[in-house]
Amino acid sequence: MRSPALIPALALLCGGLALFVALGPLDGAPHLTDEVAYTLQARLFAAGQRVGPPSELPGLLLYPFWVSAPSSYAVFPPGWPALLALGEGIGLGAWVNPLLAMALPPLAWRLGQEWADEDTARLSAAIMACSPGLLLLAGSRMAHTSTLVALLLALVIVARGRDAAWAWALGGLGLGYTILARPFDGVVFGGAILLGGLWRAPGLASRALLALGPALAVALTLWDNQRLSGEALTFPVNPWYDAWVADTGRAPGCNALGFGPEIGCHPTLGSLGHSPEKAARLAGAALLRLDRLLLGWPGLGLVAVFGAWRLRPRWVSALALALVVGGYALYWSPGLAYGARFYHPLYALAPLWLAAGLRALTPGPWAWAAPVVALVGLAPVVRDLEAEPYWCVDADLGQLLRQQGITEGVVFLQARGRREVSWPSLGVDAFLCEPMLESGDGLWLNDPSAPRGGLQVRHALPDAEQTRAYLQAHHPGEAAYLVQHDVPTDTRRLLRLTP
Repeated sequence: MRSPALIPALALLCGGLALFVALGPLDGAPHLTDEVAYTLQARLFAAGQRVGPPSELPGLLLYPFWVSAPSSYAVFPPGWPALLALGEGIGLGAWVNPLLAMALPPLAWRLGQEWADEDTARLSAAIMACSPGLLLLAGSRMAHTSTLVALLLALVIVARGRDAAWAWALGGLGLGYTILARPFDGVVFGGAILLGGLWRAPGLASRALLALGPALAVALTLWDNQRLSGEALTFPVNPWYDAWVADTGRAPGCNALGFGPEIGCHPTLGSLGHSPEKAARLAGAALLRLDRLLLGWPGLGLVAVFGAWRLRPRWVSALALALVVGGYALYWSPGLAYGARFYHPLYALAPLWLAAGLRALTPGPWAWAAPVVALVGLAPVVRDLEAEPYWCVDADLGQLLRQQGITEGVVFLQARGRREVSWPSLGVDAFLCEPMLESGDGLWLNDPSAPRGGLQVRHALPDAEQTRAYLQAHHPGEAAYLVQHDVPTDTRRLLRLTP
């Protein structure tokens, strides 16, 4: 298909499908603890604050990746929540990633034009538009879609190697944003793009403009680290992890890169510690998830490898694979949620690899067929997400409060019990829904910029007397409610605590 409308149509298709995933099976809500922290931080940015006021009782806002005292903030880098704030500030946070995803098919097409023929470039854009793995993360509130857009933008400019100085400055902004949003990806994958750009850029001015974005991002990151953790080279997530696992006897530094019995803040593959053998097993599992979610059918990863071998220069594809897989081998976490999210930077090249492999093996109208194949592959992912709330979290609590007309007051969350769920299309065969996750599905409704007024969501206190004392001390005269969540049956009961 050579219609000039194809690429814009694919951009709209990608954004539309991502929005369907975001508002449909994902309920327009954050699901992972990471997403809850991103959303709360985005609300702080939307209110003009980097850090918010401390919680009146930090234990009632105890949640992963969120600091409640002496000030409140997310422990992640500021780039993505600052971008998410553009949507969150007007109540459209779930729309941000789908809108960003619209840039991916045109960028994939432009990159394909540099390294392959026009038909392969168009097929690459079609694969990018409909890949279930890409749409899943583009429907989430995770940072990966935004960094993929930024990295792919810079890669296209470097691959072209002939654009005006303003384009090189734009590529530098993309690399700088990646550092601010996901520093590891910015250093490992973005660093390789930067080096390639410094080699290919036409003239000193273009090189300087390309390097300016990353340089400013590094300076801002160091300043932000110093402000939050007290040390420029210490990311806030590391002392947070040390404090979070302190009662388990883990030594400080469990979130560091590398191998050893002290590395790893939680057990992986049945034990603590990180080793090359564990890294290889985790990498194998992640590659299988990436293979399954590339177009929704297993085995296409091998076709992509074949396509990567056919593309010239081969060393670019080999380097990209080595950097992403090898880099994340040093990290202890399995990154299980949302498919192979740690390997998401490979989507900058994987659609082109698969397009080249498909056209070499089975010539035909793949620009038409790829979306159909991908949509069939997306169907089981959607069914899994609709059958069980992803990562045990959904928007049911917010819906319950809206149905009762509750927009102000204090809502206490109490959850009991456990249940096992699975999302086999995403490679998650057994997962336990526990009270921390289940009760946390409402904390994202909270406004962290003000500890009083509006809707304030807190963990429940142990008994009625403590609850009355807390309300009298911190929320006198405000309405209060208790939501009891039975985890095994996933049902909620709403009780009013004050008249």
